[in-house]
Amino acid sequence: MTGTASAGRTAQTPPGWRGLVGLVRLAPGHAAAKSVCTVVTLGVSLLVPVVAARVVDQVLARQGTGRELATLATLILLRALAEAYGEVAGVSARTGTLAALRHRLVTHILALGVPGTRRHASGDLVTRLTDNASMSARAVPEVVEAVVATAASLGALIALWIVDWRLGVAFLVGALPIVLLLHHLMNRVTSSFEDYLRHLAAIAVRLTDALAGSRTIRAAGTGPREVERILSPMPDLSSAGLRTWAARRAVSWQVPFALVGVRVVILAVAGLGVTTGRLSPGEFLAAALYVPIALGFVQQVDTLMFLAGARAHAGRVIEVLAERPQFRCATSTPADVLPPGPGALSFHRVTVRHEDRTVLDGLDLDVPAGASVAVVGRSGAGKTTLSLLAGRLLDPDEGEVLIDGVRVDSLSRAALRCGVGYAFDRPVLLGRTVRDALTYGCPGTTGADVGQAASVAQAEAFVQRLPQGVDTPLTGAPLSGGELQRLGLARAVVHGGRILVLDDATSSLDTITEAKLAAALTEGLAGRTRLLAAHRVATAARADLVAWLEDGRIRAVAPHSVLWAAEPAYRAVFASVAQVGEGEPQVDEEELCA
Repeated sequence: MTGTASAGRTAQTPPGWRGLVGLVRLAPGHAAAKSVCTVVTLGVSLLVPVVAARVVDQVLARQGTGRELATLATLILLRALAEAYGEVAGVSARTGTLAALRHRLVTHILALGVPGTRRHASGDLVTRLTDNASMSARAVPEVVEAVVATAASLGALIALWIVDWRLGVAFLVGALPIVLLLHHLMNRVTSSFEDYLRHLAAIAVRLTDALAGSRTIRAAGTGPREVERILSPMPDLSSAGLRTWAARRAVSWQVPFALVGVRVVILAVAGLGVTTGRLSPGEFLAAALYVPIALGFVQQVDTLMFLAGARAHAGRVIEVLAERPQFRCATSTPADVLPPGPGALSFHRVTVRHEDRTVLDGLDLDVPAGASVAVVGRSGAGKTTLSLLAGRLLDPDEGEVLIDGVRVDSLSRAALRCGVGYAFDRPVLLGRTVRDALTYGCPGTTGADVGQAASVAQAEAFVQRLPQGVDTPLTGAPLSGGELQRLGLARAVVHGGRILVLDDATSSLDTITEAKLAAALTEGLAGRTRLLAAHRVATAARADLVAWLEDGRIRAVAPHSVLWAAEPAYRAVFASVAQVGEGEPQVDEEELCA
């Protein structure tokens, strides 16, 4: 099953705090509002001790306090308003960040193309898009508060130093070990929680695979064994969870205990200053009020532990966003239009590697314009890989692919989509209705074009039998595998283009329907070049030429009848049921108009 290995990769080092702080930029307006409110709140907190100290000293000196009391009341009201609006701004920042993060993540996943998406199983990507992205976005207001609290702590430390330098020294001596301890424990939480999330994703991947193969599991009677396989990461998941809570437990008592000690020492130093006449009672009050502000960053234990966990969540999202698409461009300004031509397709010295395996090795192949060429080879020979290269759904590691003499990597995506159409063995219909699915990516297609494409693909009859014809919602159109394939072919015909690539696109059809379809394609697509990844003898026999693929290279190019008569090894290719090799990229969803 496909996804298990992906989710079971070795955990990478969680990203630094810079990656978590970088999420603030996704909702800059709301984050700025939250920052302003937090700054006002903490700024008022820094001013209140000064005003309160003056009130106390004036009361003791029997002086008027009306002005200072009014100032104190104003500051308290301002703080209340800032806190209230800050909560609203925090929610807005969180939701805005989540929307932007998910949009960026989905866009990036699609931009990675076939090579990039194969690195992650679908269940793993869904986990990153939902839970991991949500928890990362929730951290944005807390990040803002933590940053501002750190600044306020520095301000309060400076204020303590101004009141009495001895208080500043006492604070540094007591707080520095706490900061180092907290940093160590937060790293432990992040590392353990990252392991926890990785094992949780592994379970999601296994479950997704099992659901996709539920009929096979049920038919084989292997349900209990699948349950064990799906839940096999549970011991590691439990271990990672226990390590996470052990670190949190250490934080819950060690940090508060140390904070009490720091407060006692600072207040003792300040009290001694009052007894010796070095400090006034008001200055003692100011020092007492500044101490919790100076310790504010360290005191936010719950927030900091949440950020440590959010850092692990963000790491899984950033890991995907950090991957760069492998596609490269031969020119700095790719052409938006494919120059006119008959549709000749050429592969020159093409090499494609997948992990430690060479799928195609210096392959050379010229597909004549207007011809139908079937690519034949054993399972894993590279047929699907070769098909993906034609429309640049995959880039070769070496060599070049040309359409009418123009390198495909010098063309824009739009130009390639207009020049090359695809039909796959397992098409996925996208859109609301059957019409939407057939015109997906080509919204200006007329009804006549849709009807013509359905006729060519031998789909017209069963589409007309649907409750609302082509306007039937896909959810209300139960389709067989063969009908899905014919709609996939019709979609490729609608897209037009001078080259049509069929990746075993008729494998689910019966012999009679396939024969009718082959005749319709020959007549309806006259003049269009066709490249077929063939697994069936009948498909190869109907092609003009066969490109025999073996060991990553073209062994021979000739009509099927010639190869069948002269090459026993060629006949042996069809001896077993052909299926896509483990090392070849597969395409279940067509990214033709992205």
